[in-house]
Amino acid sequence: MVLFTSCITPFTFKGIEGDEGCLVIEGDIIVHGDTKVYLSSLRPLGSTYDVSYIIQAAVWVESQQGDRYTGSLSIEANEPPCFLINTRTLSLEQQYKLCVLLLDGTLYESNLLTPLNTPEIDAIGFTIHEVKNAVDFHVTTYGGNNASPYYKWTYIDDWEVVSAYHTNIYFDSRTNVIRQYTDDFPLLYCWNRSKSTAIITRTDHLRENTVFQQKLNTIPYRDDRISYLYSMEVHQMSNSMEAYTYWSVLHRNTDKIGSIFAPQPSELYGNIRCISHPKLKVFGYISAGTRSMKRIFATAQDIGIYYSPYRCYPLNFGQTTPPSFSDLYGWGYRPVGLSPNESIDWLPVECVECTRRGTKNKPPFWPNNHL
Repeated sequence: MVLFTSCITPFTFKGIEGDEGCLVIEGDIIVHGDTKVYLSSLRPLGSTYDVSYIIQAAVWVESQQGDRYTGSLSIEANEPPCFLINTRTLSLEQQYKLCVLLLDGTLYESNLLTPLNTPEIDAIGFTIHEVKNAVDFHVTTYGGNNASPYYKWTYIDDWEVVSAYHTNIYFDSRTNVIRQYTDDFPLLYCWNRSKSTAIITRTDHLRENTVFQQKLNTIPYRDDRISYLYSMEVHQMSNSMEAYTYWSVLHRNTDKIGSIFAPQPSELYGNIRCISHPKLKVFGYISAGTRSMKRIFATAQDIGIYYSPYRCYPLNFGQTTPPSFSDLYGWGYRPVGLSPNESIDWLPVECVECTRRGTKNKPPFWPNNHL
């Protein structure tokens, strides 16, 4: 196995000891869309090193009739490596399985799966909690009688951060000289991203197959995500009862680790097996079906509760002799001004350099023209 080190969304099971190095397979077979499959090795509990993704393997989706849909390695900026499979032409009328072949010849397969048709997302919204100074984002779906009563959601957070102060100058620590940027305000706008774990619910105990305002996340009032412009892209899939049970056990095992009522680790192995060595353990659960997606944008003004945790006040030296530029820089302050020849203030780096709170990787779908 060839490993690729990354710090994006490490996949760690709590409650499983002695299975370090086992293969973890993540992803769902997406009918009428693209399938992404992530391969990694299970991390030891409490480990400090980053998750290792496997980047050399053969990964494909195979139909019950033997048709293969082969994946290719995809590596994008700020994303873990995955195997991307074009499954847009798959039919809901056939069964499919996911297959993984490692370099050493070890073959893994999921069970043959009957794809489920996922209903559309009706709405994504948010509710403000005045008492706890937070905002809940939630999803509403009307499934209908013919849809599965088991649901799984994941979402991607994207948000824009804006520095509290504009500056066209910077301190060059190599030469101890304040210089001017070649572009206007290059550290004013930045972006950040995070991904959720799976969120599940069921409606088989209700009269109607309706999910109303299922909470997806809670963002506190000092969180950068709601400081300027926030976006949430929600992915919804219908699940089988077996898939729902798997994710329920995984969540309970994570939440109740240490309890005598915690599920046994053997319950977590999922619906994937090693064909070459049947006793070899593998973790993950593969589902198949269509996927519904919906995105919401919300500005800081829409939400209205953000309060900056950063103390953005210029240093005032009064009658004392100011420290050297080098000392100020080392203490975490940055110069603010339009040019090195004009008046200069020094402020905390978080108030000046947006790259301390994000990156310059602007999402291609972002609605404004900031750079």
